Amino acid sequence: RGGCGGSWISIGAYRKSLGNWCVPEHALTGAHEQIVFHIKALYHPLLKEPVPSDIDTERGILITGSNASGKSTFLKAAALAALFSETIATVPAEEYRAPFFDIYSSMALRDDILSGESYYMVEIKTLKRIIDAVSDSVRPVLCFVDEVLRGTNTVERIAASSERLKSLAAPGVLTIAATHDIELTYILENPCTNFHFTEGVSENDIIFPYVLKPGRAESRNA
Repeated sequence: RGGCGGSWISIGAYRKSLGNWCVPEHALTGAHEQIVFHIKALYHPLLKEPVPSDIDTERGILITGSNASGKSTFLKAAALAALFSETIATVPAEEYRAPFFDIYSSMALRDDILSGESYYMVEIKTLKRIIDAVSDSVRPVLCFVDEVLRGTNTVERIAASSERLKSLAAPGVLTIAATHDIELTYILENPCTNFHFTEGVSENDIIFPYVLKPGRAESRNA
């Protein structure tokens, strides 16, 4: 009991350090049932001046956008929200409603010189772990994939990425993926919902509003 009390004190102190936060609502959903994933005013708790985002979806999300526009930060914020909801019942958002998930990610990967594995091999093994989990899980699966298959060439990347993301669009699975490949927004338009981040270009600077918008990205900054 003493250990539990210490945990609640820590959670209370963390809640006090946040801006907006909420207690999550969890729906009981089976592994192959329809998922509702709802977050209002989501933000990353480590940002000093975060821009909140809203998500309300029943299917996978594909996020496009320019370099440094906010894609990876959004994925991390959503992943933290899901993880915190199931551990400390404290979500950095105004509202959170979703099932209990088995949570997986393919993010911030690196090659491994000691094991002799290239970035591509590390990513393939990570994606296989997610696909195997989808087959074995008795709960809904929530997975986050950042820059899917960026470790290979464009033609094979788009072909393989589209098939992998299609396989992760099954009932009981919700995938949130970020990509620079606009082609995927057309190939996956049926199983996924498109969102994007954008930027404003002035004479001497690039301005990022970090606002999540519906639809595919129409601009690039590289």
